Amino acid sequence: MQDHHKITGGCSSSRVKGDDMWSATIMRAVWIATLLLWTMAPARSEDSRQVTLGLSAWLTQPIVQSAWRGAELAVEDGNALAARKKSSYRFRLLAQDDQGTANFGVNVARYFIKEKVAGVIGPWSSDAAMATAELYEAARIPQISFTAGTSQWTSQGNRMPFRVVGGTADVGAVLAQVSAATLKGKRVFIIHNDSAYSNALTDELAAHLIKHPGLSATRYLVGRRSTDFNAAVKAATQYQADVLVFLALFPQASAFVEEVRRTGLDAKLLLVGGASSLSFGEGELPQAHVLEYELAREHCPRWKAFTQAYVRRYNAAPSPYSYYAYDATSMMIAAIEQAGSTDGEKIAATLHRMRHAGLSGPISFTASGANAAPRFRLYQYHAKGQWRQVGVFPPGAGQNEKCL
Repeated sequence: MQDHHKITGGCSSSRVKGDDMWSATIMRAVWIATLLLWTMAPARSEDSRQVTLGLSAWLTQPIVQSAWRGAELAVEDGNALAARKKSSYRFRLLAQDDQGTANFGVNVARYFIKEKVAGVIGPWSSDAAMATAELYEAARIPQISFTAGTSQWTSQGNRMPFRVVGGTADVGAVLAQVSAATLKGKRVFIIHNDSAYSNALTDELAAHLIKHPGLSATRYLVGRRSTDFNAAVKAATQYQADVLVFLALFPQASAFVEEVRRTGLDAKLLLVGGASSLSFGEGELPQAHVLEYELAREHCPRWKAFTQAYVRRYNAAPSPYSYYAYDATSMMIAAIEQAGSTDGEKIAATLHRMRHAGLSGPISFTASGANAAPRFRLYQYHAKGQWRQVGVFPPGAGQNEKCL
Protein backbone atom coordinates (compact mmCIF):
# COMPACT_ATOMS: atom_id res chain seq x y z
CA MET A 1 0.00 0.00 0.00
CA GLN A 2 2.87 2.32 0.82
CA ASP A 3 4.64 1.65 -2.50
CA HIS A 4 1.46 2.16 -4.44
CA HIS A 5 0.92 5.44 -2.65
CA LYS A 6 4.44 6.64 -3.52
CA ILE A 7 4.14 5.71 -7.16
CA THR A 8 0.77 7.46 -7.44
CA GLY A 9 2.16 10.51 -5.73
CA GLY A 10 5.17 10.61 -8.12
CA CYS A 11 2.95 10.40 -11.18
CA SER A 12 0.64 13.09 -9.77
CA SER A 13 3.53 15.48 -9.34
CA SER A 14 4.54 15.25 -13.00
CA ARG A 15 0.95 15.89 -14.14
CA VAL A 16 0.70 19.03 -11.99
CA LYS A 17 3.63 20.58 -13.81
CA GLY A 18 2.03 19.79 -17.18
CA ASP A 19 -1.33 21.10 -16.01
CA ASP A 20 0.28 24.33 -14.85
CA MET A 21 1.77 24.89 -18.27
CA TRP A 22 -1.54 24.04 -19.94
CA SER A 23 -3.51 26.35 -17.62
CA ALA A 24 -1.11 29.21 -18.25
CA THR A 25 -1.54 28.76 -22.00
CA ILE A 26 -5.31 28.78 -21.65
CA MET A 27 -5.22 31.86 -19.42
CA ARG A 28 -3.10 33.72 -21.97
CA ALA A 29 -5.52 32.80 -24.74
CA VAL A 30 -8.54 33.85 -22.67
CA TRP A 31 -6.87 37.18 -21.81
CA ILE A 32 -6.09 37.90 -25.46
CA ALA A 33 -9.64 37.01 -26.53
CA THR A 34 -11.11 39.16 -23.75
CA LEU A 35 -8.90 42.07 -24.75
CA LEU A 36 -10.00 41.76 -28.38
CA LEU A 37 -13.67 41.56 -27.42
CA TRP A 38 -13.33 44.58 -25.14
CA THR A 39 -11.76 46.73 -27.84
CA MET A 40 -14.30 45.62 -30.47
CA ALA A 41 -17.45 45.76 -28.31
CA PRO A 42 -19.91 48.68 -28.43
CA ALA A 43 -20.01 51.13 -25.55
CA ARG A 44 -20.96 49.46 -22.29
CA SER A 45 -23.61 50.85 -19.99
CA GLU A 46 -20.95 52.40 -17.77
CA ASP A 47 -19.56 54.19 -20.86
CA SER A 48 -22.92 55.75 -21.76
CA ARG A 49 -23.59 59.41 -21.05
CA GLN A 50 -26.65 59.88 -18.90
CA VAL A 51 -28.68 62.98 -19.70
CA THR A 52 -31.24 64.30 -17.24
CA LEU A 53 -34.32 66.14 -18.47
CA GLY A 54 -36.47 68.02 -15.99
CA LEU A 55 -40.27 67.93 -16.04
CA SER A 56 -41.81 70.97 -14.35
CA ALA A 57 -45.57 70.52 -13.97
CA TRP A 58 -48.53 70.47 -11.59
CA LEU A 59 -48.03 66.80 -10.84
CA THR A 60 -50.88 66.28 -8.38
CA GLN A 61 -53.51 66.93 -11.06
CA PRO A 62 -54.73 63.78 -12.88
CA ILE A 63 -54.69 65.50 -16.26
CA VAL A 64 -51.06 66.50 -15.65
CA GLN A 65 -50.16 62.96 -14.67
CA SER A 66 -51.33 61.87 -18.12
CA ALA A 67 -48.81 64.33 -19.58
CA TRP A 68 -46.10 62.98 -17.27
CA ARG A 69 -46.79 59.51 -18.61
CA GLY A 70 -46.53 60.78 -22.18
CA ALA A 71 -43.12 62.26 -21.36
CA GLU A 72 -42.01 58.97 -19.79
CA LEU A 73 -42.93 57.06 -22.94
CA ALA A 74 -40.98 59.57 -25.03
CA VAL A 75 -37.89 58.96 -22.88
CA GLU A 76 -38.26 55.21 -23.30
CA ASP A 77 -38.62 55.55 -27.06
CA GLY A 78 -35.66 57.94 -27.14
CA ASN A 79 -33.45 55.48 -25.28
CA ALA A 80 -34.53 52.60 -27.52
CA LEU A 81 -33.68 54.65 -30.62
CA ALA A 82 -30.34 55.68 -29.12
CA ALA A 83 -29.49 52.03 -28.51
CA ARG A 84 -30.37 51.07 -32.08
CA LYS A 85 -28.22 53.88 -33.45
CA LYS A 86 -25.41 53.00 -31.02
CA SER A 87 -25.56 56.45 -29.50
CA SER A 88 -23.92 56.73 -26.10
CA TYR A 89 -26.67 59.03 -24.76
CA ARG A 90 -29.20 57.63 -22.31
CA PHE A 91 -31.98 59.83 -21.00
CA ARG A 92 -33.87 60.01 -17.73
CA LEU A 93 -36.77 62.16 -16.59
CA LEU A 94 -36.62 64.09 -13.31
CA ALA A 95 -40.15 65.27 -12.47
CA GLN A 96 -40.85 68.06 -9.99
CA ASP A 97 -44.18 69.58 -8.90
CA ASP A 98 -44.39 73.31 -9.71
CA GLN A 99 -48.09 73.39 -8.64
CA GLY A 100 -48.77 75.64 -11.61
CA THR A 101 -47.57 78.71 -9.67
CA ALA A 102 -44.77 81.24 -10.06
CA ASN A 103 -43.24 80.63 -6.61
CA PHE A 104 -43.06 76.86 -6.89
CA GLY A 105 -41.92 77.19 -10.48
CA VAL A 106 -38.94 79.26 -9.32
CA ASN A 107 -38.07 76.67 -6.65
CA VAL A 108 -38.17 73.91 -9.25
CA ALA A 109 -36.02 75.95 -11.65
CA ARG A 110 -33.35 76.51 -9.02
CA TYR A 111 -33.32 72.80 -8.23
CA PHE A 112 -33.01 71.87 -11.91
CA ILE A 113 -30.16 74.35 -12.35
CA LYS A 114 -28.38 72.81 -9.36
CA GLU A 115 -28.91 69.33 -10.81
CA LYS A 116 -27.52 70.49 -14.17
CA VAL A 117 -30.43 69.20 -16.24
CA ALA A 118 -29.84 69.42 -20.00
CA GLY A 119 -33.34 70.66 -20.75
CA VAL A 120 -36.75 71.20 -19.18
CA ILE A 121 -40.12 69.90 -20.34
CA GLY A 122 -42.48 72.63 -19.16
CA PRO A 123 -43.13 74.65 -17.09
CA TRP A 124 -46.79 73.72 -16.86
CA SER A 125 -48.32 77.16 -16.37
CA SER A 126 -47.66 80.51 -17.97
CA ASP A 127 -47.21 81.95 -14.46
CA ALA A 128 -44.34 79.55 -13.78
CA ALA A 129 -42.92 80.01 -17.27
CA MET A 130 -42.80 83.81 -16.98
CA ALA A 131 -41.34 83.70 -13.46
CA THR A 132 -38.51 81.32 -14.42
CA ALA A 133 -37.64 82.61 -17.90
CA GLU A 134 -34.62 84.67 -16.81
CA LEU A 135 -33.32 81.93 -14.50
CA TYR A 136 -33.26 79.34 -17.27
CA GLU A 137 -31.90 81.89 -19.75
CA ALA A 138 -28.98 82.74 -17.47
CA ALA A 139 -28.27 79.05 -16.87
CA ARG A 140 -28.55 78.32 -20.63
CA ILE A 141 -31.14 75.58 -20.11
CA PRO A 142 -33.67 75.23 -22.95
CA GLN A 143 -37.32 74.60 -22.12
CA ILE A 144 -40.01 73.13 -24.35
CA SER A 145 -43.47 73.78 -22.99
CA PHE A 146 -46.56 71.85 -24.02
CA THR A 147 -49.06 73.99 -22.08
CA ALA A 148 -47.63 77.39 -21.03
CA GLY A 149 -49.35 79.33 -23.75
CA THR A 150 -48.90 83.03 -23.14
CA SER A 151 -47.29 84.45 -26.25
CA GLN A 152 -45.36 86.92 -24.10
CA TRP A 153 -43.12 84.07 -22.90
CA THR A 154 -41.65 83.61 -26.36
CA SER A 155 -41.54 87.28 -27.28
CA GLN A 156 -39.04 88.65 -24.76
CA GLY A 157 -35.91 88.09 -26.82
CA ASN A 158 -34.74 84.98 -24.95
CA ARG A 159 -33.27 82.00 -26.81
CA MET A 160 -34.09 79.20 -24.38
CA PRO A 161 -37.94 78.96 -24.40
CA PHE A 162 -39.83 76.89 -26.99
CA ARG A 163 -43.45 75.82 -27.28
CA VAL A 164 -44.91 72.90 -29.26
CA VAL A 165 -48.50 74.22 -29.07
CA GLY A 166 -49.97 77.51 -30.23
CA GLY A 167 -49.62 80.61 -28.06
CA THR A 168 -52.37 82.89 -26.80
CA ALA A 169 -52.12 85.07 -29.92
CA ASP A 170 -52.84 82.05 -32.13
CA VAL A 171 -55.50 80.53 -29.86
CA GLY A 172 -57.32 83.84 -29.36
CA ALA A 173 -57.64 84.40 -33.10
CA VAL A 174 -59.07 80.91 -33.67
CA LEU A 175 -61.43 81.14 -30.68
CA ALA A 176 -62.84 84.36 -32.11
CA GLN A 177 -63.32 82.70 -35.50
CA VAL A 178 -65.11 79.74 -33.91
CA SER A 179 -67.28 81.96 -31.68
CA ALA A 180 -68.39 84.26 -34.50
CA ALA A 181 -68.39 82.11 -37.63
CA THR A 182 -68.80 78.49 -36.50
CA LEU A 183 -71.05 78.99 -33.46
CA LYS A 184 -72.76 82.10 -34.92
CA GLY A 185 -72.38 84.02 -31.69
CA LYS A 186 -73.79 87.52 -31.34
CA ARG A 187 -73.42 87.96 -27.58
CA VAL A 188 -70.25 86.30 -26.28
CA PHE A 189 -69.65 85.90 -22.55
CA ILE A 190 -66.02 85.13 -21.56
CA ILE A 191 -65.30 83.52 -18.18
CA HIS A 192 -61.66 83.76 -17.09
CA ASN A 193 -59.46 83.91 -13.99
CA ASP A 194 -56.42 85.97 -13.05
CA SER A 195 -53.74 83.50 -14.18
CA ALA A 196 -51.22 84.79 -16.73
CA TYR A 197 -52.50 82.45 -19.43
CA SER A 198 -56.19 83.12 -18.86
CA ASN A 199 -55.74 86.89 -18.77
CA ALA A 200 -53.58 86.92 -21.91
CA LEU A 201 -55.95 84.66 -23.83
CA THR A 202 -58.99 86.69 -22.77
CA ASP A 203 -57.30 89.88 -23.96
CA GLU A 204 -56.52 88.30 -27.33
CA LEU A 205 -60.02 86.89 -27.79
CA ALA A 206 -61.71 90.16 -26.84
CA ALA A 207 -59.47 92.12 -29.23
CA HIS A 208 -60.45 89.83 -32.12
CA LEU A 209 -64.16 89.71 -31.27
CA ILE A 210 -64.62 93.48 -31.47
CA LYS A 211 -63.58 93.30 -35.13
CA HIS A 212 -66.78 91.39 -35.94
CA PRO A 213 -69.65 93.79 -36.74
CA GLY A 214 -72.89 93.15 -34.90
CA LEU A 215 -71.17 91.11 -32.17
CA SER A 216 -70.83 92.18 -28.54
CA ALA A 217 -68.66 90.57 -25.85
CA THR A 218 -68.08 90.90 -22.14
CA ARG A 219 -65.77 89.21 -19.63
CA TYR A 220 -66.35 87.80 -16.14
CA LEU A 221 -63.57 87.12 -13.61
CA VAL A 222 -63.64 84.05 -11.30
CA GLY A 223 -61.18 82.80 -8.70
CA ARG A 224 -58.48 80.32 -9.70
CA ARG A 225 -59.69 77.71 -7.23
CA SER A 226 -63.40 78.41 -7.55
CA THR A 227 -65.77 75.52 -8.24
CA ASP A 228 -68.95 77.52 -7.74
CA PHE A 229 -70.07 79.06 -11.01
CA ASN A 230 -73.63 79.94 -10.06
CA ALA A 231 -72.97 83.69 -10.11
CA ALA A 232 -71.06 83.48 -13.40
CA VAL A 233 -73.81 81.53 -15.18
CA LYS A 234 -76.47 83.85 -13.72
CA ALA A 235 -74.54 86.84 -15.12
CA ALA A 236 -74.32 85.13 -18.51
CA THR A 237 -78.07 84.57 -18.46
CA GLN A 238 -78.71 88.23 -17.67
CA TYR A 239 -76.37 89.20 -20.50
CA GLN A 240 -78.45 86.95 -22.80
CA ALA A 241 -75.27 85.26 -23.97
CA ASP A 242 -75.56 82.86 -26.88
CA VAL A 243 -71.91 81.70 -26.58
CA LEU A 244 -70.03 81.14 -23.30
CA VAL A 245 -66.25 80.84 -23.65
CA PHE A 246 -64.62 79.24 -20.61
CA LEU A 247 -60.96 80.25 -20.20
CA ALA A 248 -60.40 79.51 -16.50
CA LEU A 249 -58.16 76.64 -15.36
CA PHE A 250 -58.78 73.16 -16.75
CA PRO A 251 -59.66 71.55 -13.35
CA GLN A 252 -62.56 74.02 -13.09
CA ALA A 253 -64.17 73.05 -16.39
CA SER A 254 -66.32 70.15 -15.18
CA ALA A 255 -67.90 72.19 -12.38
CA PHE A 256 -68.66 75.00 -14.85
CA VAL A 257 -70.36 72.67 -17.35
CA GLU A 258 -72.38 71.01 -14.59
CA GLU A 259 -73.65 74.43 -13.49
CA VAL A 260 -74.68 75.24 -17.06
CA ARG A 261 -76.53 71.93 -17.30
CA ARG A 262 -78.20 72.42 -13.90
CA THR A 263 -79.56 75.83 -14.83
CA GLY A 264 -80.75 74.68 -18.23
CA LEU A 265 -78.90 77.45 -20.06
CA ASP A 266 -78.98 76.62 -23.78
CA ALA A 267 -76.11 78.89 -24.87
CA LYS A 268 -73.29 77.23 -26.77
CA LEU A 269 -70.20 76.45 -24.72
CA LEU A 270 -66.62 76.77 -25.93
CA LEU A 271 -63.74 75.36 -23.89
CA VAL A 272 -60.06 75.03 -24.70
CA GLY A 273 -56.99 72.86 -24.10
CA GLY A 274 -57.51 69.27 -22.92
CA ALA A 275 -61.25 69.44 -22.23
CA SER A 276 -61.93 66.69 -24.79
CA SER A 277 -60.69 64.25 -22.14
CA LEU A 278 -63.63 65.17 -19.93
CA SER A 279 -66.95 63.36 -19.75
CA PHE A 280 -70.07 65.38 -19.07
CA GLY A 281 -72.32 62.48 -18.19
CA GLU A 282 -74.58 60.06 -20.00
CA GLY A 283 -76.79 62.58 -21.74
CA GLU A 284 -76.06 64.58 -24.83
CA LEU A 285 -74.70 68.09 -24.55
CA PRO A 286 -74.42 69.20 -28.18
CA GLN A 287 -73.86 72.84 -27.25
CA ALA A 288 -70.46 71.96 -25.68
CA HIS A 289 -67.38 72.44 -27.89
CA VAL A 290 -63.65 72.35 -27.23
CA LEU A 291 -60.73 73.70 -29.22
CA GLU A 292 -57.67 71.45 -28.95
CA TYR A 293 -54.08 72.44 -29.76
CA GLU A 294 -53.14 69.92 -32.40
CA LEU A 295 -54.51 67.67 -35.12
CA ALA A 296 -55.73 64.20 -34.24
CA ARG A 297 -54.17 61.64 -36.58
CA GLU A 298 -55.65 58.39 -35.32
CA HIS A 299 -55.14 56.75 -38.72
CA CYS A 300 -51.35 57.33 -38.70
CA PRO A 301 -49.00 54.53 -37.52
CA ARG A 302 -47.05 56.68 -35.02
CA TRP A 303 -50.22 58.07 -33.42
CA LYS A 304 -51.67 54.55 -33.19
CA ALA A 305 -48.45 53.10 -31.77
CA PHE A 306 -48.22 55.74 -29.05
CA THR A 307 -51.89 55.38 -28.10
CA GLN A 308 -51.62 51.59 -27.91
CA ALA A 309 -48.40 51.74 -25.87
CA TYR A 310 -50.00 54.21 -23.47
CA VAL A 311 -53.11 52.06 -22.96
CA ARG A 312 -51.01 48.89 -22.46
CA ARG A 313 -48.78 50.56 -19.90
CA TYR A 314 -51.28 52.60 -17.90
CA ASN A 315 -54.60 50.85 -18.60
CA ALA A 316 -56.17 54.20 -19.47
CA ALA A 317 -56.65 56.35 -22.52
CA PRO A 318 -54.19 59.20 -23.06
CA SER A 319 -55.36 62.79 -22.73
CA PRO A 320 -54.50 65.47 -25.29
CA TYR A 321 -51.72 66.56 -22.93
CA SER A 322 -50.16 63.09 -23.23
CA TYR A 323 -49.56 63.73 -26.92
CA TYR A 324 -48.33 67.29 -26.35
CA ALA A 325 -45.84 66.18 -23.68
CA TYR A 326 -44.64 63.27 -25.80
CA ASP A 327 -43.87 65.63 -28.68
CA ALA A 328 -42.09 68.14 -26.43
CA THR A 329 -39.93 65.46 -24.81
CA SER A 330 -39.18 63.68 -28.09
CA MET A 331 -38.11 66.97 -29.67
CA MET A 332 -35.75 67.79 -26.80
CA ILE A 333 -34.16 64.35 -27.04
CA ALA A 334 -33.82 64.60 -30.82
CA ALA A 335 -32.17 68.01 -30.50
CA ILE A 336 -29.59 66.69 -28.02
CA GLU A 337 -28.81 63.76 -30.30
CA GLN A 338 -28.51 65.99 -33.37
CA ALA A 339 -26.37 68.54 -31.54
CA GLY A 340 -24.19 65.77 -30.13
CA SER A 341 -23.96 67.85 -26.99
CA THR A 342 -25.70 68.69 -23.72
CA ASP A 343 -24.59 72.31 -23.99
CA GLY A 344 -27.73 74.45 -23.78
CA GLU A 345 -26.63 76.92 -26.46
CA LYS A 346 -26.01 74.11 -28.94
CA ILE A 347 -29.31 72.40 -28.09
CA ALA A 348 -31.22 75.66 -28.54
CA ALA A 349 -29.48 76.38 -31.84
CA THR A 350 -30.45 72.90 -33.05
CA LEU A 351 -34.07 73.37 -31.96
CA HIS A 352 -34.28 76.60 -33.92
CA ARG A 353 -33.23 74.69 -37.08
CA MET A 354 -35.31 71.56 -36.57
CA ARG A 355 -38.40 70.34 -38.37
CA HIS A 356 -39.53 67.50 -36.15
CA ALA A 357 -41.98 64.76 -37.08
CA GLY A 358 -44.46 65.08 -34.21
CA LEU A 359 -47.38 62.79 -33.51
CA SER A 360 -49.81 65.30 -35.00
CA GLY A 361 -47.57 66.50 -37.82
CA PRO A 362 -44.38 68.50 -38.38
CA ILE A 363 -43.21 70.88 -35.65
CA SER A 364 -40.80 73.77 -36.15
CA PHE A 365 -40.15 77.01 -34.31
CA THR A 366 -40.00 80.67 -35.14
CA ALA A 367 -36.92 82.70 -34.22
CA SER A 368 -38.59 83.45 -30.87
CA GLY A 369 -39.29 79.78 -30.07
CA ALA A 370 -43.03 79.83 -30.76
CA ASN A 371 -44.65 77.06 -32.80
CA ALA A 372 -44.18 78.20 -36.39
CA ALA A 373 -47.43 76.73 -37.71
CA PRO A 374 -49.90 75.81 -34.95
CA ARG A 375 -52.97 73.81 -35.96
CA PHE A 376 -56.18 73.26 -34.03
CA ARG A 377 -59.19 70.96 -34.06
CA LEU A 378 -62.71 71.68 -32.89
CA TYR A 379 -64.80 68.99 -31.15
CA GLN A 380 -68.47 68.81 -30.29
CA TYR A 381 -69.74 66.77 -27.33
CA HIS A 382 -72.09 63.83 -27.63
CA ALA A 383 -73.38 61.36 -25.07
CA LYS A 384 -71.23 59.23 -22.75
CA GLY A 385 -68.02 61.18 -23.03
CA GLN A 386 -67.82 60.99 -26.80
CA TRP A 387 -66.44 63.97 -28.72
CA ARG A 388 -66.74 64.28 -32.50
CA GLN A 389 -64.37 66.40 -34.54
CA VAL A 390 -66.26 69.09 -36.47
CA GLY A 391 -63.46 71.26 -37.83
CA VAL A 392 -59.74 71.99 -38.17
CA PHE A 393 -57.93 75.31 -38.21
CA PRO A 394 -56.57 76.61 -40.43
CA PRO A 395 -59.06 74.90 -42.80
CA GLY A 396 -57.49 71.95 -44.59
CA ALA A 397 -54.60 71.66 -42.14
CA GLY A 398 -52.81 68.33 -42.36
CA GLN A 399 -54.58 67.12 -45.50
CA ASN A 400 -51.48 66.93 -47.67
CA GLU A 401 -49.04 65.83 -44.97
CA LYS A 402 -47.42 62.42 -45.06
CA CYS A 403 -48.85 60.03 -42.51
CA LEU A 404 -45.98 58.60 -40.46
